[in-house]
Parts: sequence; structure tokens; C-alpha cells
Amino acid sequence: MTQARDRKPILWAFTLSRLTDLLERVVPSYAGRADIRVFHKAFDDALETARELIRAGEEVDVLISAGANGAYIRKRTAVPVVAIQATGFDVLQALAKARRLSRRVAIVNYGAVTPELEHFKSLYGLEIEQRAYDTMEEAGACVQELAAKGIEVVVGPSGVAEISERLGLKGIFLYSKTAVCEAIDRAIEIARATRVEDAKRERVDAVLRHLAEGVVAVDLEQRIQSLNPAMERLLGVSAEAALGAPLSRVAPGLSLARVLETGDAELEKIERLGGHTLVTNRIPIREQGVRTGAVLTCQEASAIERVDRSLRSQHRPRRYEARHRLSDVIGRSEAIARTRELAERYARTDATVLVTGASGTGKELFAQGIHAASRRSDRPFVAVNCAALPETLLESELFGYEEGAFTGSRRGGRAGLFEAAHTGTIFLDEVGDMPVALQTRLLRVLQEREVLRLGSNDPTPVDVRVIAATNQDLAARVEQGDFREDLYYRLAILRLHLPPLSARPEDIPLLAEDLLGRALAQHGALEARERALEAVLPRLLAHAWPGNVRELENVLERVAVLYAEPKGAAVDARELRVVVPELFQDRRRTREASTLRAARNDLERAHILRVLEECGGNQSRAARRLGIGRTTLWRKLGGSD
Repeated sequence: MTQARDRKPILWAFTLSRLTDLLERVVPSYAGRADIRVFHKAFDDALETARELIRAGEEVDVLISAGANGAYIRKRTAVPVVAIQATGFDVLQALAKARRLSRRVAIVNYGAVTPELEHFKSLYGLEIEQRAYDTMEEAGACVQELAAKGIEVVVGPSGVAEISERLGLKGIFLYSKTAVCEAIDRAIEIARATRVEDAKRERVDAVLRHLAEGVVAVDLEQRIQSLNPAMERLLGVSAEAALGAPLSRVAPGLSLARVLETGDAELEKIERLGGHTLVTNRIPIREQGVRTGAVLTCQEASAIERVDRSLRSQHRPRRYEARHRLSDVIGRSEAIARTRELAERYARTDATVLVTGASGTGKELFAQGIHAASRRSDRPFVAVNCAALPETLLESELFGYEEGAFTGSRRGGRAGLFEAAHTGTIFLDEVGDMPVALQTRLLRVLQEREVLRLGSNDPTPVDVRVIAATNQDLAARVEQGDFREDLYYRLAILRLHLPPLSARPEDIPLLAEDLLGRALAQHGALEARERALEAVLPRLLAHAWPGNVRELENVLERVAVLYAEPKGAAVDARELRVVVPELFQDRRRTREASTLRAARNDLERAHILRVLEECGGNQSRAARRLGIGRTTLWRKLGGSD
């Protein structure tokens, strides 16, 4: 490309007779500025010669010709054509020469007569006939008409002068050396300007070729001027076949007619083209303030989604990552094994999960494990405690807000946690404590899969898997009117109930070994684990653990502090009683209380079953007789598990 820009302009001149001779005399003076070849050919012969040379690999920047020959060539070639045009001085000089030969003079020129000459004639009382022609046939007819009128001298281009002489008239050649030089100078400037534009176009084309985005540019008639490979692939056509064709014919669904008509850009439109979903932009092209065409850009929605996921992933805070796997759930008991297996099955779906269980049973651990085992594992895991924030703050945290939505809102607004969890999982802990007003907004998100920021009217689509958790009886809260029934059924599509630690005592040794080892490792006293376990394990097995695994972890952290300092020192029962007094409570009283609760539950269940049997299994009638709701009846019969 650099060599092409540095070379001299290449000009080909196609003329006949006298103009050819004049060109050949002028050309040597341009040897340092241009490479000029003169061909004694016109019309079809000239076109065929030019085409053969171009097919043979020869280059040309501009063609030079005159009159009808130049117009004929211009209409049939894409190469720029400069016409040799007679100057006013040429006309006067030729007419002066003609007047010396005869009083009956005419001028026959291509295209149109010269109005200035008509004014000159009337001013000086000259008798000069003017004629214009578009084809050489018309030129011949004009000369014959003038001869019939007694005209003796005809001024015109080479062809006209030759026709005049064949008819016995005197032909005066119109063009001068000055006219030829002006045409060559214009051709050189056009060649240089074209080369600069070609260089710019090559740079732009090089950029467009490497764009993943499809780009097509059209002129004011919607004819395709350029398109890049990405657009070729989208349209299923080659550039060679598309260039010059109307875009409305190549791709009717991607018309630029409205933009060309109004001059208004149309940005970020979602459209379908074949099997592709595209994001399109239509932009008018203006050059020096004048509208000259329009450009259409198309990008596949899937590519934008990939970029969106990448950006969200790169800017995702580390707190939005799941740290635990289901394999981190410790225990070999049947209860925990069954729960873990069910969680693994739930991980293979995208359905909403409601995790229930007493406080401290590991609801977030299971939520993280389900996320980590799902297809969304490399996407965000966003956890929010619905009981830890006041209602107004929880709303803005969950759903985000626009700038100026409320006093103190961040400049530029802020995305909510649902948007932060896009393509991943959001964990709504303690969802039973969510205010009723926010329950309505949460239900809409679950139904519509879109979030409306505070202060905004434009919803944002989100692709989020929801895992909710609670230690409350949501069915009872529904009956009490504290929790929306429709939201409850939206959340409880898949249910996972975590067993309390008291229901899996065989897991206590494994849990204690792991938790105590971690606590002692923080103090650099891991070697004390066996001594500590030997001292506390019998009491751990005897404890009721109302606080479940969280309580066990708390107890063992205190035990670790006791056994960490001084290293190797013995720990007696009195010290242990001071540090973990709950392990030394009256076990008999604890067991009796537990037994009493179990007996009371058994009696209640037996009574419910008896009433249900009396009602012929009709749960609605049984609930009315018992004075409770159907949901509570279902729960007491074991449905909540």
C-alpha cells in the first residue's frame, strides 16, 4: 500500500486525430509528475482496450478524454474520467481564426451551447451559429444542417472538425494546449486525492475486517458501499455479490430507509435475522455537514452476553464466591447422608430451593454446596441476611437504586444484589423475617425474572437461581398473615430440611474432630487434639445441642483456647467446667425434658390422626374440627419435612 501511494499517478488518454497529436506533444512535459499513455481510440474500442489492460494487471488512476467520447467512457467504467474542456479563450481564439476564413461561421460543441457566446454575438453584431450534440450521429446531423444553411467554417472538437471537412467545409479544431494541460493537471490531482481516500479506506477496511461486529455502509439510495466479513457471515452473502446492491434486497429486515429519510440514529435495537438474535445500531453518515448515507452495525446477542458475563465475573467481589462444597458436609449418619444426597439432586436443576431447619444446622453451607455443584458454579454466589438489615436498606440492597432515588443515594446509582448475582445464585437467609412489602417485590422478581431499581421505570432482566432459608415455620406465618402464601409456594418448589444435631448423634465425633482440629490449628496447638477430644467427647455425646453445629463449634473453640496454653499442660475437670459449663449440666433433667417434648408431640399427632380418621380422611373437615388451618395440619402430619 505504501508503494502504491508513493508512485506517480498513472493516466490513460483516449482521443482521436488532432487531439491525439496535441496530447502527444504535451505529455513529455509531465514526465516527472505522471505516467501518461495516449491511445488513438474512442468509444467501444477505448473501453475494450482499457478493460484488457486492467485484466492483464495494469494499474490506472484516471482516464482522460473529451466530448462525447469522454461521456461515453464515463458511463461505462468505474475508473474516474476527466474531460478535456475548451476554455473561453480557446473558443474566442478558434472563432477569430474562423472569422478570418469566412463570415459564415458556426460552433458545434458537446453537451450544450454557450450562453455567454450568445451575449457576445449580440454585443458585437457577429453572425455565429451555435449547435450542441450528445452523440457523434447528432454531431454529423448538426454539421449537415449548417452546411445546408451556407455555413462555410465550423469550430468544434476533433470529430466535428473531421466531419466538417468531409462535407467540404473548413473545420477549426477547438482545443488548445492550455485546455489539455488543465485536464492533465485535474487528472493528477484527482489521482492523488483518490489515492489518499483509497489509503484511508484501506485502513478502515483493515479495522472492519478484524471486527467481530457486522458492519455495512450504504449510500443515499441504500446501495451497499462496503461490508466487513462479519456482516458477510451474518447475511450469508459475499462482498462481491453485495456491493452496489440495495440493502433492502440483500437483507429486507435490516433496512436503513427510515434513518436515511429522517437522519435520526436508531441505537441498541433487538432484532431477529434468520436464526440470530442481533443488537443493531443505525447511524446516518454526514460528510461536511451533508448526509451522504448510513451505516448499520450488528452484534449477536450471545456475544454481548458472553462479554457481560466476563465483565461481571472480573468485577465480582470475592465475597460473591461460594467457599464450601457438599463434600464439606461432615457426617455418616443416615439423616445427613439422605439430606446431602437430596441436595446433590437439587443442584442438577435451576428450581428455587427452600432450606429449613433449626438455627445452626448449616443452611448456608448447604446453599453454597448446591451452588458449587450446579451448572452455575463459576458464577456469583450472593448471600444476604434478610433479618440483619432494616426494611429501607434491605430494599435498596436487594434491588438497587438510581441516582437521586433517595437522600444520600450514591452518585450514578447502584446495582442491587439480584443484579450482582446475575447468571449465578442468590441466597436469601432468614427469608421468613422479610417485611411483607418486600415480599411483594421479591415475588415479582421470581415471577418476571427482572428487577426494577428504586427510582427507575426500566426493569433489568436477571438470570438468577434463588435459594432461600429460614428457621421459622413459614406455613404458620402464612396462616398468621405475616408471609405471603403465593411467595411461600414460589420459594418452596424444592424443599430441603436439615436435621438437628440431636437427630444424628453418631456424627458428633467426626464433627468434633474436625472443628476442634481447626480451632487448635489457629493457636498452633494441633497436637493437643487427641487429649482434648478424650476429655470432652463423652460430654459432647451427652449434650442435647439446642444450638446444633454452631453451638458445637462455639464450645470447641473455647476448649481449644483452654488446651492451647500452656502447651502440654494438663487440664482438669474444674477448668473445663468453668470454660464450657453447659457440658456439665444435669443430663438427666435434659433427657427428661427432651422425652417430655417427644411424648407431647406423639400425643398431638395421635389425636390429629384420630380426628382425620373420623372425618374419613378429609383434611379440610379435620382442620375445622381441630381449629387449625390446613397448612398447619399438613405440617403437623410431617409435610414440612
